[in-house]
Amino acid sequence: MFDSLRLTDGTTVAELRESFSSRPASERVILATVSALAVLLTASTLAFAWFRPIVRVRWANIFLGLGLVIYYLNLSVQAQEGDSRLLGYVPDRYHDHVGRIDSHLCVLSALAAAAASIYVELNFMRLYESAIVVGFQQTDIVVGLVVVALVIDATRRAYGWAIALVGIGSVLYALVGPALPGFLSHSGFSWADVATYGAMRINGAYGFITEIGSTWVAVFIMFAGLARVYGALDVILGLGERLGRNLKSGVVHVAVLSSMAMGSITGSAAANAATTGSFTIPMMKRQGVREDYAGAIESVASSGGQIMPPVMGVAAFLMADILGVSYFRVIQAAFLPALLFYFSVGIAIQFAVLRHGWTTERATDDSMLAALFSVRTLTTVLYTALTVGAFLLARDTLALGPVQSALVAGFTLLVARLIQAVAFSDTATDDFVGAVRRFFEGTHFLVPMAVLLYTLVVMRLSPLAAGLYTTLTMVGTMYARNVLLAALGDASSEDAADADAASRDVLSAVLATTVDTLRGFKRGSLDMAPLVGVLASMGVIIAMLTQTGLTQTISLRMISLGGGVLVFVLLIAMVCSILFGMGMPTPAAYILVQALITPALVDLGVGSITAHLYVFYFAMLSAITPPVAVGVAVGSRIADSSFMQTAMQSLRIGAAGFLIPFALVTNPALIDWTLTGTPLAVFGVFLGVVSLTAATIGHDGAQTLTTLRRAVFLALAALCLFGPAAEMVLGSSAALAVQAGAAVAALALFAVANLRGSETPTPAGT
Repeated sequence: MFDSLRLTDGTTVAELRESFSSRPASERVILATVSALAVLLTASTLAFAWFRPIVRVRWANIFLGLGLVIYYLNLSVQAQEGDSRLLGYVPDRYHDHVGRIDSHLCVLSALAAAAASIYVELNFMRLYESAIVVGFQQTDIVVGLVVVALVIDATRRAYGWAIALVGIGSVLYALVGPALPGFLSHSGFSWADVATYGAMRINGAYGFITEIGSTWVAVFIMFAGLARVYGALDVILGLGERLGRNLKSGVVHVAVLSSMAMGSITGSAAANAATTGSFTIPMMKRQGVREDYAGAIESVASSGGQIMPPVMGVAAFLMADILGVSYFRVIQAAFLPALLFYFSVGIAIQFAVLRHGWTTERATDDSMLAALFSVRTLTTVLYTALTVGAFLLARDTLALGPVQSALVAGFTLLVARLIQAVAFSDTATDDFVGAVRRFFEGTHFLVPMAVLLYTLVVMRLSPLAAGLYTTLTMVGTMYARNVLLAALGDASSEDAADADAASRDVLSAVLATTVDTLRGFKRGSLDMAPLVGVLASMGVIIAMLTQTGLTQTISLRMISLGGGVLVFVLLIAMVCSILFGMGMPTPAAYILVQALITPALVDLGVGSITAHLYVFYFAMLSAITPPVAVGVAVGSRIADSSFMQTAMQSLRIGAAGFLIPFALVTNPALIDWTLTGTPLAVFGVFLGVVSLTAATIGHDGAQTLTTLRRAVFLALAALCLFGPAAEMVLGSSAALAVQAGAAVAALALFAVANLRGSETPTPAGT
C-alpha cells in the first residue's frame, strides 16, 4: 500500500524507492544523510520559531553548520554524477578523476563545517562573553579561519567567483592595508584579527546577516519549498494561462505574474528565470513571440520579483533589521514602487505585443470585461465578502482569537455554499461536492496567503512568527484537502459507498500528504542551503570593510566626487550599485551596496528607507544589465536567442525601472504616504512610467510612434517623474502643478490615440 501511494507531482513512492535503490551504495548513504538533515533543519527552524529556546545568534551557528553540511554533502553526490565546477577547467579524459576528488573534498568540507559548528556551540558562552577580554585561544583562531574559508568556498560553489572574489578581496584588503596607497590605507589586520572579526567574536559569519538568514529568511524559503512540492507553482502557471486566454496579449503576461510571485521569495533572478522560464518562454514562443523578446520578458519579470512585497526576495527582512524599523514599514514603503515597476513592465509587454502583432486569435475585446462581471466572478466576490465579514464579526464582536475566528469564517462559507446548492441546484449533493473539489484545485492556497497577510499586516507579528503560522497553515490545509477529497471519493466509482475502501483512501491520503510534507521540508532546506554560505560570507565582507574603515571612506569620497550635488551622487550611486550587484543574488548585492553607498545618500538628505530602496533597485537591475546580466543569461539560454539582443530588449522593457529609483527621491510621498501628496505622486509617476514605456517601445497601444511623438512622450515622462525636483526654482505648488499638467497631457494623448483605433502591426522582424 505504501509503495503505491501517488504524490502531488504524480510520482509514486515505489518510483522514488526504485530511483534511490539504483544508485551506488556510497551515494545512497550520503543522500539518506542529506535527506534526514534537511528535514531536521526545516523542523528545527519551525521549532525554534515556536519555542525560542536559545538566543538568535546561538541558533545562527547551529543553522550555519547544518546548512553547510547539507550543501556540501549534496554537492558531493552531484560531483560523483559529473556535475562539478572543476570539470570546466580540465580535459574530458580527467573528468571522472576530478569528479571523485571534488566529491571527497566536499565530504571533508562538510565534516569541517560540522566540527566548527560543534566547537563554537561547546565554547559559545566563553566566546560570546569573555574571550574578547581574556583573549582567544590558538584553537579559536584556527576554527575562525576554517569558518571564513568554508563560507567563501561555499559561496564560490553556489554563485560563482563574483561574490567569492569580493570575499577574498576583503580579507586581502584587511591584511595588506598598511601597504596600500592614499585613502585605501589602514593600520592592517593579522590573520588572528581576520579569524576573530570574521567569526570568533560571534560576529562576521555569525553576525546579524546570518541571524536574519537563519530565522526570517529561512522560514520563508522553507515555506516556498513546501509550496512548490504541494503544487503551488503549477497553480500559479495555470491561473496565468487562463488569464492569458482573456487577454489580447495572450500568455506573455503569464511570465510577469508567475515570476512576480516566485521571485518575491527565491531571492535570485537567475533561479527564478530558470524555474518559471522553462514553462513560460516556450509558451510565448508558441504564441509567436520572437525569441529575444520571450527571453527578455522572462528576464525582466524574474528580476523584478525581488522588489515585490511581502517578501521582496528575502531582502525585506534584512532591510528592516539594518534600518531598525518594523518589517511592516519596509513593505509599506516598497509597495507603490513595486507596483510602478510591474505596471511599467506590463505596459511595455502590451505595447510590444500590439506593435508586432503577437496577439492571440482566441482573444476578444470584451473577454476580460465579460470575465470580470460574470456571475461566477460576482459570486466569488460575494463569498469573499461574507467570509471576511464573518471573520471580523467573530473577532471584534464575539472577541474570539484569530484561529477560532478563521474556523467560524470557514464554517460560515460552507453553510452558505450548502444553502446555495440546496436552493439553486436539482442535485444539491453533487453541486456541493463539486464546489468543494473546485476549491481544492488551487483556491485553497489562498488560505495560507491570507494568514500571511493577516499576521504581517494586521497583527504586525515578526516575520519569523508570521512565517511559522503560514507554514503550519499550509501543512494543515493540505492535510484537510487530501483527506476531504479522499473521503468524498470518486462519484463514478462503483465502491464509492464502501466504508472500507473510503477508510483506505483516507489513510492513503494521510500517508501521501506526510511524504509530500517531508519532501517539502527537504526541498526548503536544499533551497536554503546555498544561501546560507553567501549570507555568512557577506557577514565576513561587511566585518572586514567596516573594521578597516573603508565604508566610511567610500561614503566621503562619493560625496566629494559628486561635488556635494545630489544628482551627481545619485548617478555615482547608480553605477556603483549596478557594478557591485553584477553576478550576485539580490540579497547579497543589497547587503554590499547598502553598506558602501547608502551613507553618502543619507548624508545629502535622502531619507533612510528611500536610500536603501534606491540602491536595492539598482542592485536588482544589475541582473538585466550587460555585460554580466545573470537573469538575461538564463532567459536567453532557454529561449535559444542571442545574449546581447535579449539584453537590449530587456533594457527596453525594463527602462522605466532605471528611472523609478530617481522618482522615489523626487517624489518622497511614494515612500512616506500622505493623504494628498501620495495620490498626486501616484497619478503623476504612473503616467510618467506609461509615457516613458511608449517612448522606449515605440508604440502607444494604438499605433507605432514617429520620432517626434517619441520625443514628446519622453519630455512628458521627465516632467511627470521629476516635476517636483523643480521645487527650489518654481516653488512647491508650481512644481506639483507642472507634474500634474504633464500627467494630464500624457493621459489625453493616450486617450486620443486609442479612440482613433489601432493600426496594422509592424512586422515582428523589425
